[in-house]
Formats: sequence, C-alpha cells, structure tokens
Amino acid sequence: MKFRFEDQPHQAAAIAAVTDLLEGALRMPGDILAGQAAGGAGHGGFTLDKGLLADNLATITEREAVTKQNELALLESEDLQGEDRSFPNFSIEMETGTGKTYVYIATALRLAELYGLRKFVILVHSVAIRAGVVKTFEQTEAHFRTKFPGLSYNWGVLGEGSGLDDFTEPSGTVQFLVASVQAIDKPDSNSVYQEAEQPQLWNESMSGMSGIASARPVVLIDEPQNMATDLRRKAIATLNPLVALRYSATHREVFNLVHRLGPKAASEAGLVKRVSVKGIVAGGSGAPYLLVKKIRSVRKRLMAEVVIDRAAKSGAVRTDAVLQNGSDLFDESEGLDAYKGMVVDRFERKPDRIIFEDGTEIRVGHEIGVDRMSVWSDQIRHTIRQHLARQDQINSTGRTVKVLSLFFVERVADYVGDTAELPTLFDKLFREEWVHAGRAAGDCPDPETLRVHYFPSTKTGIYKDTKGNASDAEFEARAYEEIIANKELILTRDNPRSFIFSHSALREGWDNPNVFQVGFLRHTQSELERRQQIGRGLRLPVDEDGRRVFDPATCRLTLVVDESFAAFREGLNKEYIADGGSGSGDDGPEPDNADHEIIVRRRAEKFESPEFAALWKHIRYKARYRVSLDPAVLPDAVATSELLDDVAYLARRANVLQTADLEYNDEGQVITNDKVVAEDQGESVDIVGQRLPDPVRLVEDQLLATKYPLQLTRPTVVAILSALPLRVRRRVIDDPDRWARIVANAIRTTTIEEMVKHVGYEPLPDGDSWDAEVVFIEAESVNPPLAMDDFDPSYGVAPAPDGGTNLFDATIYDSHVERSFAALLENDREHVKLFTKLPRRFRVRTPVGEYSPDWAIVYDDNGTQRLYLVRETKDTTNLKDLEWEEAMRIRFAKRHFESAPVGPVDYINTTDKDGMRINYEGHL
Repeated sequence: MKFRFEDQPHQAAAIAAVTDLLEGALRMPGDILAGQAAGGAGHGGFTLDKGLLADNLATITEREAVTKQNELALLESEDLQGEDRSFPNFSIEMETGTGKTYVYIATALRLAELYGLRKFVILVHSVAIRAGVVKTFEQTEAHFRTKFPGLSYNWGVLGEGSGLDDFTEPSGTVQFLVASVQAIDKPDSNSVYQEAEQPQLWNESMSGMSGIASARPVVLIDEPQNMATDLRRKAIATLNPLVALRYSATHREVFNLVHRLGPKAASEAGLVKRVSVKGIVAGGSGAPYLLVKKIRSVRKRLMAEVVIDRAAKSGAVRTDAVLQNGSDLFDESEGLDAYKGMVVDRFERKPDRIIFEDGTEIRVGHEIGVDRMSVWSDQIRHTIRQHLARQDQINSTGRTVKVLSLFFVERVADYVGDTAELPTLFDKLFREEWVHAGRAAGDCPDPETLRVHYFPSTKTGIYKDTKGNASDAEFEARAYEEIIANKELILTRDNPRSFIFSHSALREGWDNPNVFQVGFLRHTQSELERRQQIGRGLRLPVDEDGRRVFDPATCRLTLVVDESFAAFREGLNKEYIADGGSGSGDDGPEPDNADHEIIVRRRAEKFESPEFAALWKHIRYKARYRVSLDPAVLPDAVATSELLDDVAYLARRANVLQTADLEYNDEGQVITNDKVVAEDQGESVDIVGQRLPDPVRLVEDQLLATKYPLQLTRPTVVAILSALPLRVRRRVIDDPDRWARIVANAIRTTTIEEMVKHVGYEPLPDGDSWDAEVVFIEAESVNPPLAMDDFDPSYGVAPAPDGGTNLFDATIYDSHVERSFAALLENDREHVKLFTKLPRRFRVRTPVGEYSPDWAIVYDDNGTQRLYLVRETKDTTNLKDLEWEEAMRIRFAKRHFESAPVGPVDYINTTDKDGMRINYEGHL
C-alpha cells in the first residue's frame, strides 16, 4: 500500500503565504553564470531587502486574516560560537493532521524553483519527528518529482551517512539536511563542531557546523515551541540562517505569524476528523477520594490544588479544593466520614507530594479512592464497542478503510510480564463485546491476534518505561523505527492487527491516519496531554489504495478518557489558552460529548418509495466538464479587469535614502536600532542594459502555483499580455515578480468567470453514477452540542416529525438557515412529497473545487407536474455577497444540473426566508 498525495487548497495557501512574502525582497547574487543555480554553493550572496520584506509582511498578514504586522520580528542572539546573529523569523500555524511536514517541504521546493535557493535545514527536537520527516520524504518522493519535474533534490540526516557532506558540497541539486537540535546544541561534544582530521583538498579545514553556517541555509523549524530556551535559540542562530520558517500547531513564541490554520478552522473545513469524547468517571471504592493536581508556592508558602468529594444534598460531589499545612479533609469535605484523620502535615518538593499526619504520602498526579482496574475495564470495553460499530458503519459504505484503535499504556509492566493484566482483560472484554454486537460467539477471532504493542526497549530487547527525555532517546528510537516501518502494513485488511498498545512516552510518534479511537490507561493524571490525545488520531483516514476519505460520517475520532466530559473540555480549553489562544472559543474545536450521541436513521419506506427512486434517477449522475472558450475573448476581458489597478501601487526601482540619529553606548559604539531608521526614495535606478526576466514565464508560474492551478497555452498568455494597457505593461520593469502576481490574479479570475459562460457538463455512463447506498447510509452517528437557555448552537440535529416527508428521521444541519429551511419543507406537505439534506458524500466537480449542494426535493405542483429541485441555502440570495470561490461553485453547479440526462433538475440558491424559489416559467 502507498499513500497518495494530491494538491489541497489549504496547503497551497500556506505555501503561497511564504513564497509571496519573499517576492521581490529576496535578491539573488548578480554574478551567477548562465545555467548555474544561484544557491548551489550556498546563500551567502543572497540579500534580503528588509524594508520591502516588511511591506510584504503587511500585505500578506492582511490577506491571510491574521493580525496585521508592519515590523519584522528578528531573532537577535549570540550563537554558540560567539558570533552575533540576526535573521527574520516567520511563523506558520497548521493544526495537527493537516499536512505540516508536506507543506514545509513543498514550500522549500517552490522557493528553490522561484529564487534558486538550494540549502535547507529541517530542525526537529525529537527522534519521533525526525523519523516522521524522513518517512514523509520517502512517501512523497514520486509526488514531488512529478510536481517539480525540473528540480532535483536529495535529503539526508545529520550524523548519518553522507548527509552532512552532501549538504555542504556545491551542487545545483536542492539539499535538505534533517537535524535534531540535540545534535547541534553542545559545541563541546557534538561531532558536527569537530574539524576534519584531514584538510579538504581545495579549502582549509573547517568543522561541519562551519560548513552549514557558511551556506546560510533556510531553516525550517518543526515544533519550535520545544526550542525556546536560550541554549536552543543560540543553537538555531549558530546555523546562520538566511531566514527561519517556524511550523507548528501550538506556537508558544510567535514571531511574525503569516498564516494560520487553527484547530477550529481545520475541523469546520473537514480537514481533520471530528472529535467526540466519552468520559469514564471513577466511582467510589469506599476509601476517601483524593487527586493531587498541583503544588504551588504562594508568598513562600506551599499549597496543594486537589480534587476531593464534598457533602451535598444530593450526595457526595467531586470538587476542587486548596489545602494548606494543617488542613483537615474531614472539614474540607463538609463532614464526610471517609476523611476522618486525614490532616495535612507538610508538603515536600522533588517529587512534589503531600504528607499527612498518619504518614500517608500522595504525589502530584496520583489519586486514591478509585478502583483503577474497573476504570480501565470501562475504557477498554467502550473502545472495543466503538471500534466494532465504526468498522460496521464504514463497511456499509463500501469503502475499504481499516479501523484502528490505540491505547496508551503508562507502565510496560501493565502489558508485558508475569503480572501484566491488560492482555487478559482485553481478550475477555473483546469476546463479550463481539457477542454484544450481535455476532455469533463461534465467529469471534482470537483476540490475541488482534493486538500489537510498541514499547521502548534496550538493544537486547528488554522493554522499559521512559518519559520522553533526551536520555531515553536511544530506547524510544527502536519503538519509533517499528512504528514507522509498520505504518502502511497495519492499514491492510490482510493484517489482523487493529488494536495497538503503545507506551505513553511515545505519543509524538503516533499519527496513523486510521486511528479512530484513543484511550489512555493511566496511573497518574496530567494537565498537559489532552491536545496530545486528540493529535494522535486527527488525520483523515485512507482506504487500502492510499486515498484520503473526506466523508464526515466516517471521519470521527472518539477519545475514551478517565475523567468527565466537562473536566476534559475545560482542561482542553486551558491548554489552548496556554498555547496562545484567546479562550473566546474561536481557537479550538468544541469536542463532542460521545454520551450525547444521536443516531440519524434512513427511513426505509422513504428510501424504497417511487418518489425517491425518481428523484435519485434525476440527480445521481456524475459529469465531467469541458470548456469551449475561444481564447480570443480573454485578452480584451483581462485588459478591462479592475484587478489590474493594483499595478499602480508598485514601487519604482530607486535608491533608498536612510536617515537616523547616532546613539552611543558607554564604550563609544553606535547602538542605533534598525527599527528607528527612516527610509525614503532617492534617484530612480538606471537599469538600461540589464536583462528583464521573462514576464510570460513569470505569469505562467503564478497561474500554476495557486490553490486552483490554471494552465493556458503559451500563445494565449502572450496574447493576453500583449493586449494589456500600456500603463500596465510598462510597470513590469519596476517589480517583475509582484507585477506577474497581479496580472496572473486578473487572468485567473477573468478566465474562470468566462468559463462559467462557456462550460458544458457531459454526464458519465450510468455505471459511474453515485450509489444511493453509499451516499445515504442507513444510520449515521452524530454528537451535537446541547442547546441551553442562553445558547443556541449553530449546528446540530433537528428531529423530523413522524409521518413527515424527510428521507431521514432527523436533519443534520450546519446553520440556523438550514434548520429553518428544513422546517419550511416539513410544513409544506401539500407540495413537498419528499426531501433530504444531501450529505457531503454527494459532490459536483467544478474548476474551483468540489461542491456539495444542500437539499434535494420532490415537489408536486398541485397535481399538474412533478418537479425535482436541488437547493443551496445561504443567508442571502445575492451571490455577490458571498466569497468569490463559493459564488463561483454555485454558478458552475447550475450548469452541472442543466445537463441532467434523465429530465430537468431545477437548481438555484435561496434562503429560509425566500423559500424554494420555484421558477414556474422554466417548467412550462
């Protein structure tokens, strides 16, 4: 099995944010010979115009809907060898599971293609991420060789093979060096700082680090929040970056943020799985309950934040409390007998713990008063139950997607060894859940064949507990090698292994896309791991052919946790705030409560009715589009585009006048900061005799390097550029790259708008049509938010009345407009004989991406004729009020439905206020 990679719009947007940022500001050396790669020997001759870079930053940040920034945030630091360094840093935020590694490799290759850059260092902080980066290079090789056919590239790992030598050698090949920060942050012991014993033949001897620094690489930092210490900042500076690009889902130290795809946006766009949580709250064991969350110092006095049971009218209620020296838990609990005699004697550090007067000692993260094995039993049982149900649901769609479940185990001894209880417990519960699912006991597979485990180990194969520290890297590396090596193998249905037990210290190495359930079997609790739990299963699943599956009914991740849903939600929000979120609810996705599950079922009598059969016969076809556009119409149409007006704001090539006062320190050195230097334009630069870059090639590159690539023939592009007004053409000399981007945007927009007028859809053979059983699955589980007096969620499930005309027993809506429109349809039974909310599984192809309409309706016109309607519902009927891409998809969809092969399909956009908007004249 091989993963398949496709260009995705959200990834193209992240790439463009960086490449557009450097446009015009990054300047190649002027002494490059013809046919030679500008950065083949390194980037020492490249310069960055910081003024233009700051201007680009303002433009990009405004376009990308992040906080607008006008000033560069430089990392200024002395490096580990005593050199002063200063270089720009740009942050790119991408939610886990959206292809961050793919994006920064593709960005580097695009920069190489545009600007001749050839040296890139990928800096990581752990063995797991390093292994994942190398795996991504292997998986994407064929894809990138096709995407960048004229660009050769290699990758190597610092400290392995010839990786360092290949990187430092002059070459026209793009060179990637994957390095762990631990391999460069200790000058006294890291081998990269040692000079070669034999001097180089054509140069004086230098260390590997000197070779890297002299190349002035572009440094791609993976998870920079783990490199924020002073030591690691100096280690980054020692690489002497031309520029540093920082990629993470959780930036702690944001420099210039130029692109953001946060968790909420990724979830709402369907780029990751939807998350639901099943909370297992431990019941009382008869012993006093106590969880020690944290010990903190207040005015030099130690206190403990804990959770205890407290007496209430309805019985004991679990609640937070703060303990000091002498605190009596009997009093704190409002008189619960179980706490008699539990008086705090003192607090101690390293390890943090509470010691009671009777000698009882409880450490931070530990709890007493619960039957841990019973909690694990519930977690495993519900994970197995969800696993079997998810596999059945996917099988019903006809997809070949294998479901995996992942358990994180805190202690190896719980799974391996004579006293291990988990294997026996799992096998017993699996057999019970197999029968509970309505299957014959005799058909149950041997549970032992379904389990596989990955634990850190010594060279001799002895498993051991680790904590993810640097000293554990050797042991954990062996587990990661096995995880990475088996990543594709475990996804095939021929391999029975589908329940994975992994050590909790290995969380970063787990990102298998087909993990649908995650459970943590813990002895202790941590306040900083909920995002880790979510991250292990967020990626969209793949089928046995390696293709991504986007169906929302399939793409759901269930976390089975050992705390209440409310505690998980509150803890998760705290983590988002700690990672720089606002806490307003706009940062992270709201996880679903798995205990609030609603099953939306297809009504068999409606599905088998003649009304549905006729409706489906009209709309089930797939179609390919063809554009019969006379290229001769494009030059005049582009020439009059208002989008070309932006060329008027291109800055002319000119000298830069800089003015500033000199400020001195006590040693007489000038310390005036670059940020206070005023700049103005001087004399225009004389460029007579210099060769202008080919504007046709520049525009062609821009047309292909976007979310929706547009390929026009070269004669068509030449004709369009020739027809541009002189005021536009003459400005190419001022800033060729930016000019090409403006012109390409005008061409793309104009061409696609012209395509709507000239596009034709050709229905495919009936055998290629959508399958009703796949589109309208028999039962779909949904976890909608609960409505409250002061909260009406924008999405959810609206039950359908008995005897109504809905194909399903409820409507899954994504907006209040959709909910109101469903009610309108239900209330018009005189005319509406059947309707359904169309799942996203039903799609129409358009030049600006796939499109899923909202509704399909069978409408009876007072017994005179039967109409088949497809409707899109928005809060406006004016397409100009919508985003351009959204409006264009609706326009293309109209042309698709005009080509219905069986009979007319009436398609239009509407609102809940405007109703079905039936054009009776069109049906005469």
